[in-house]
Amino acid sequence: MQDKYEIHYVKNGLKKVFVTDRNGMSWLEAWKAALLIDGTCAGTTVGLRCIDEAMARAADSGISKVRWNKASHIVSWSERARWNEGRLLVKQLD
Repeated sequence: MQDKYEIHYVKNGLKKVFVTDRNGMSWLEAWKAALLIDGTCAGTTVGLRCIDEAMARAADSGISKVRWNKASHIVSWSERARWNEGRLLVKQLD
């Protein structure tokens, strides 16, 4: 089962964040994901085997300060629907 991860990074001084579904996350994968979401060709990130290479490639694209965390607070629509099954939402009128 895939988990949701938030990737935070700075692109030319602007903070950016996105959510991705992965089986697992590492620092190298986070840097590669930031490159991909920024528009770097997937073929150029496949060969990145160490974090130093990924950081250098990211610096060339204006990307810095990448961090990641498991996005446990993000709930999918299907999960919300299951939570709300059997609950009738009623607005009280006074």
